[in-house]
Amino acid sequence: MIREITDIIRKTLPAGRVFFTFEDMPEYTKDATEEVFIPDALFFAESEEDIVDAVNLCQDINIPLVIRGAGTGYSGGALATQGGLIVSIERMDNIDIDSTTLTATVGPGAITGDVMRMAEAAGLFYPPDPASYLESTIGGNIAENAGGLRCKKYGVTKDYTVAVRGVDADGNIIASDYQSPFGLMDLFIGSEGTLFIFTEITVRLIEQPKPGKTILALFDAPVQAASVVADITAEGIVPCILEFMDGDAISCSNEYNPENRIETCAAMLLIETDGNNAESEAARIETICRKYSPVMLQVTEDVATRKKLWDTRRNLSKAVKQSVAVKTAEDVCVPPSRLPELVEYVQELGQILALRVNCYGHAGDGNLHVNFLGMKGTAREKEETTKGIELLFKKTLALGGTLTGEHGIGITKQKFLSDEFDVQTLSFMRRLKNVLDNKDIINPGKIFEIVK
Repeated sequence: MIREITDIIRKTLPAGRVFFTFEDMPEYTKDATEEVFIPDALFFAESEEDIVDAVNLCQDINIPLVIRGAGTGYSGGALATQGGLIVSIERMDNIDIDSTTLTATVGPGAITGDVMRMAEAAGLFYPPDPASYLESTIGGNIAENAGGLRCKKYGVTKDYTVAVRGVDADGNIIASDYQSPFGLMDLFIGSEGTLFIFTEITVRLIEQPKPGKTILALFDAPVQAASVVADITAEGIVPCILEFMDGDAISCSNEYNPENRIETCAAMLLIETDGNNAESEAARIETICRKYSPVMLQVTEDVATRKKLWDTRRNLSKAVKQSVAVKTAEDVCVPPSRLPELVEYVQELGQILALRVNCYGHAGDGNLHVNFLGMKGTAREKEETTKGIELLFKKTLALGGTLTGEHGIGITKQKFLSDEFDVQTLSFMRRLKNVLDNKDIINPGKIFEIVK
């Protein structure tokens, strides 16, 4: 960045909250993809006024602006791929629980787990729970429309968002809610930080559901576990959580946390029921599991045991990452009835690629996280990963699925977007971006390359 622009940034933004070197804060140059892009500057925003000032500044000097929450994303959405100004919203973390209206009004930097905890203290419940809930921000969740373990029964982030407030690419403050014409709020949710900058979010809370049972089922073959998922869906049973892990993912988990060791098997289902029908649903699920001859079936209501099991699932991404040199994660999604075919295909990929491959995910809605794992980080492993991702995406679309369940397109899936959407649809998306951000200031180069 030229000296003149650096001086303008220093003079415009508050002293002590702007940084130009990143040796001591490398985390702001990358996200969970581990790809590194060095921004020209970093600014810690603390208010809506700060966001307006940052947008106006970037418009005036014509540099990109990228909003960053906790940097837990897997698609590169918070990376400064074209330089410019990174604006961190992590300090905008206020949380206000209103037990009368059953809502929480929060800053975009509020940690999802903190919102859940404060809602619970008020006797309420915030259902969306991405595996990274202890780290990820509500702003990041809403930008990606994150789901989580409970999404099959309770839905995803947009299902609980009732109002938003924020700043557009021209520095205007805009407020929108679920009743706004044109579905304006829904347009911003899931737009991956390319259309709008959230400064305040109001989410819906619900009453705490009645606790049920947790079911652990282990199988000799991944397709058996996936078939259980398909049968549960076909019978109209909607458990609170329905998670899948293959054998290699279980091995990573056992290595990461031996105290929570799971018996060696080819696949595992972790299922939880809640609500008024929890008891009967658990019994029906147990019957379905037994149909596929599990090597182990455990049904428990014990709080400590359940916590231990769910900690295992929530730590799985970290466990897999620790076991290898390079982890490339993709989050494809298919109709639950096609999950057995997808799981079987992932096992085939592990055979045809010179690469370690494993998978786990939110089986209840067909969202599978497939990991291509490099043990040494070699060029050959990178080539095989690229090949594997292309094969995975092709199979997913052939099964009637989509390229991403909750991670977003970002930069990692750009070149595959035309495989899922036709030319007219992509053209409309580009035109929409150009209308709302005609100088391509906010998070440029994400989702697709803007055609001027």
